[in-house]
Amino acid sequence: MARAADKLIEQLKHEIFSGILSPGDQLEEAGLAERFGISRTPIREAIRSMVDSGLLETRPRKGAIVRVLSAKELSDLFEVTAELEGMACRLASENLTHSHKRAILRGLEQCVTAADAQDIPAYASANLVFHAAINHASGNKWLIDQLEQIQARINVYRLMPYDVVGRLEKSIEEHRQICDAILKKDGAKANVLMRDHMMLQGMRLPSILNALE
Repeated sequence: MARAADKLIEQLKHEIFSGILSPGDQLEEAGLAERFGISRTPIREAIRSMVDSGLLETRPRKGAIVRVLSAKELSDLFEVTAELEGMACRLASENLTHSHKRAILRGLEQCVTAADAQDIPAYASANLVFHAAINHASGNKWLIDQLEQIQARINVYRLMPYDVVGRLEKSIEEHRQICDAILKKDGAKANVLMRDHMMLQGMRLPSILNALE
């Protein structure tokens, strides 16, 4: 039963992070049971776990929905993430190995492929791969753990700014500059570039959320 719940959690996380599920989308137990061929017990277990982690929330008469953060919550989280990811870039430039370099370049290549195809869900997934490669290259377990906890709450929203005309292309250029600074071991520049990249993304979200409302 625990394994069924764990598998469901991983699938729902994938759908949230890739944009298949959006903030406010409702998750019905009956629909999940039919779709995944499991009983309601592991479904309830999975939902409780995801509510505890902040990915889902429960509302009267609606049951479980994908968590909707306020504009203030998002701004605060992006501000913290910008600082931490900037630090990760600096540390990555100092601790860069050949395997780290390959992982970062692979993430960038996936972003470029998705952007060329104008495939926003694919770009959202590739974007996470790129950022995760940099974070892991930092070599700082505590920093990586903190980022993973925060990103579990904001990754669903990172998809939204790419609907802005020209943002996909701008994001790719920012990624290239960040990657170039890390590979050149210019940690200070990589730090600033990543902070600006994350803060620009975060600043767009309140207006997008207001428009969605």
